[in-house]
Amino acid sequence: MFKIEKKIINFFERHYIVSAFILITIITLLIKYFMLDNVSADYDWALSYWFGHFKEKGFKGLANYRGNYNAVYMTLMALLSYIPMKKLYLIKILSIVFDYVLAVASVLLVKELVGNKKFILLLTYFSVLFIPSVFLNSAMWAQCDSIYCSFVIFSLLFLLKKKYILSFIMLGVSFAFKLQFIFILPLYIVIYLSQKKFSILHFFIIPIVDIILCLPAVFAGMPFKKIFTVYIKQAQDQTTNKLSMNFHSLYNILVNKEIYYKIGVLIVIAICFMMLIYIIVKKVKWNNEKIITLGLWFLVVVTFMLPGMHDRYMFVGEVLGIIYYIAYRKNLPLIISINIISLLTYSVYLNGLSYYYRQLFTIIYLVVIIYFTKNVIRLLSESE
Repeated sequence: MFKIEKKIINFFERHYIVSAFILITIITLLIKYFMLDNVSADYDWALSYWFGHFKEKGFKGLANYRGNYNAVYMTLMALLSYIPMKKLYLIKILSIVFDYVLAVASVLLVKELVGNKKFILLLTYFSVLFIPSVFLNSAMWAQCDSIYCSFVIFSLLFLLKKKYILSFIMLGVSFAFKLQFIFILPLYIVIYLSQKKFSILHFFIIPIVDIILCLPAVFAGMPFKKIFTVYIKQAQDQTTNKLSMNFHSLYNILVNKEIYYKIGVLIVIAICFMMLIYIIVKKVKWNNEKIITLGLWFLVVVTFMLPGMHDRYMFVGEVLGIIYYIAYRKNLPLIISINIISLLTYSVYLNGLSYYYRQLFTIIYLVVIIYFTKNVIRLLSESE
C-alpha cells in the first residue's frame, strides 16, 4: 500500500463523522443534479414567468412584479436574474442551498435536545435531506419551502435556548418568505401565556422583520402597501379553491361546501384555545420535549383541521417530525403516516399518480392524530 493510500485511510478513520457528512452532501447533491431538468407545472405557469420578468427588467422589475409571493423571495429572484445561467437552474439552486441550511438547522436543534451525540447528529442530517418533501421540493418541484422552514427550525432552537429576541427574528424571516409559518405560531402564544418569560412586544418583531426585508423592493419602486396586502390576497385566494388542495385534511371526507371555510377556522381556534386552557389548568412544567411535542401537535392538528390547505403545507411538520422522533423515539406511527402521505401527495402532483384511496388514508391519519393527541395530553400532565 502506498503512503498516500495510508494517509487517506487514516484520515477517514480519524474523521469518520466529518467524512460521512461530506459523503452524504456529495451524494445528495448528485441526486439533485440529475433532477434539475425536471419541469413542474408550477414552474411552467408561474415561476418561469416571474423570473423572466426580472431577466427582462432586472432589479427595477420589483416595482411591478407578477406573482403572489412576498417581496423578499422576489428580491432574491431579481438578484439571481443577473447571473448568466438557465433560469430553471437558478430557481432550483436557491432552494437547494436552503435544503442544506435546513439540514444544519435540524442538526443544531437535535444537538440542543440530546447533546453532542455525533452519530445521532449525522443521522439527523441524513434523514432530513431524504425526507420525501425535502428530497423532492426544491430539485424536482422548484419550490422554496426549505427557506421558510429553515428559519422556523432556527426559531425553535433559540426558543429552547431562551434567546427570545433571536427566536422571534427567525420567525420574522420565516414569515417574510411564507405565510405558512403561522402553523407553528400557536406554540409561541401558548408559551407566552403559560411561561410568562417574554413580552407580547416580542410578537411585533415578526412584522417588523418582514418590513425591513421588503425594503429593497420598496426602494426599487414596489408600493409599500403591497407588503401588507400580499398575504391578504393569498388568504382570499384560499377561499376560492377547494377545501383540500391535494392535502390530507378533514375535508377529504366531507362534502365540498363553502360554509366549511368559516366553520373550520372557528373549530381550529376552539381546539387551540382548549389546549391552552388545559395547559394553564394543569400548570404544565415545561421542558424541551414538551415544547417540541406541542409544536409538532399544533402543526399536525391545525393543518388537518383548516380548510384550503395545499399539498406542501405540512412541510415544517414533516421536518420537525423527523427531529422529534430522532430525539425521543416516540409516536412512530405519526411520523410514518406524515411521510407516506407526503410521498403520495408529491407523486400525485409530480408524477400524475392516480390516487383513489385519499379518503381511506385520511381516516387512518385521523386515527393516528387522535392517538398522538392522547400521548401529548399524557406528556403534558407529567410533573417533570
